[in-house]
Amino acid sequence: MAIAEVDMALARLDADRSEISVNLVELEDHPGVRFLNEVPLTGVSADRWAVARVRFADIWAQFRLFESVVAEVHAVRSRRARPGQAELAELTRLLCGPSVVLAPQPIPLAERDLIGPAAVSRSMTLAQLVAQMTAAYREVVQLASTADAVASAYLPGVDRASARLLEARKLATDLQLAAIGHPVLARIDAVERRLNTDRTLAMSDPLALAQRQPDSSDPTALNREIDELQTVLEELRGRRDGVTARLTSLTGELDAAATAENEARSAAATTAAKIAGATASPLEPLAPLRDRLTHLHASDERHWTHLNDDVVALARDVDRAKTTAETARDNSLALIDRRDELRGRLDAYRAKGARLRLSEDATVDARYRRAYELLHTPPCDLAAATRALAEYQQAITEKTATR
Repeated sequence: MAIAEVDMALARLDADRSEISVNLVELEDHPGVRFLNEVPLTGVSADRWAVARVRFADIWAQFRLFESVVAEVHAVRSRRARPGQAELAELTRLLCGPSVVLAPQPIPLAERDLIGPAAVSRSMTLAQLVAQMTAAYREVVQLASTADAVASAYLPGVDRASARLLEARKLATDLQLAAIGHPVLARIDAVERRLNTDRTLAMSDPLALAQRQPDSSDPTALNREIDELQTVLEELRGRRDGVTARLTSLTGELDAAATAENEARSAAATTAAKIAGATASPLEPLAPLRDRLTHLHASDERHWTHLNDDVVALARDVDRAKTTAETARDNSLALIDRRDELRGRLDAYRAKGARLRLSEDATVDARYRRAYELLHTPPCDLAAATRALAEYQQAITEKTATR
């Protein structure tokens, strides 16, 4: 190597030495390395980190060999301002030849000969040493980064999911679901067991956890399941609140049904006095409905899910009783409305007859009086009054046609 080449190679080695030193120190302080060194590892993590720790220690030992050779290069280069051929040859050997002598490695007993060595030494160039150190460094970095991802992202995710699951369990307790053995509780227990398993695995075998393919134990999947659990629980809470509100409102609904029945009876009585043959429509008895409501209010020991069916059934029956009463009232009033309609039509025909000067006609007048008496004499016979009105209209039409 020429002097210029030696100086360039030495400058590059000095830069490499500085970068290697910085990177090794940073790796030693990496949170993933600290995590793997501090937690009691098991399984895959224990096996892989045991190997990686040895390799990390080897990197430091190899770095010291690297520094030793670089220091020797500096020593030879500094002997003379312009190195002679002997120095250049030595520098070339140090920079390009197998100048790095590794620590002897023991030969397994099964691989030795009787008169063979118990250990073997290897030599390599600085470039080969750096390549070997780089490969080992990348392996340790990959393990440290994987462990750090579990510690800094996966574990907090498990903790957040656990907090959400705790809120779901509190809601299930508030809804008293244990009293009826609701299946959502088993789902909550299953998710909790999986979260606890993942937490334990993350703290003892993070590398195995990272190797696993995403499945139902992945925090994202578990969070989706917790979302589903919360949806079910919110629906149940809505049903429970609806039962409570509906039970409270049933008193008012029963009062409204009673009012409708009173109106129906009053309308029926009025109609019976004014319309001949009017009969009251049958009404739903409200007393049994009130007894059922009283029983529901007193059912403190029954679970709200069981009350729900009874409340829904009672609400349906109360609504039916109210509708029946309103229909009966409207049917009674419709008879009076029909009578009033016939009266209005009679007055209209009377006015028409007057315009045609038929009021003095004996036949027309007699039919008018017959219709009038039927419509204005209680109780009114609607069928007879309808026929009388038709006869009165016919008489007017016939008298008009003969003129």
